[in-house]
Amino acid sequence: MERGKISKILDISWRFGVTTASNDCDNVAKSFLQLKLCLEDDGIVKNVFIEMTIGQFYKFLHDLEKAKCNIDLLL
Repeated sequence: MERGKISKILDISWRFGVTTASNDCDNVAKSFLQLKLCLEDDGIVKNVFIEMTIGQFYKFLHDLEKAKCNIDLLL
């Protein structure tokens, strides 16, 4: 996916998880979220996978809400 190019979102699926075992004790019991975005770009469909911490997810959600408000102002 090229930078600056806009793809159409066809589907979003997500999965929430908790790390139960790790070589690093600090990572045990940490929550995470996995997103699967199904995108269409010039007729080509591709899946993009993203994993983020809960903190990163809340920042992502905040940014989406901010973008929606900006789009609503334009319409």
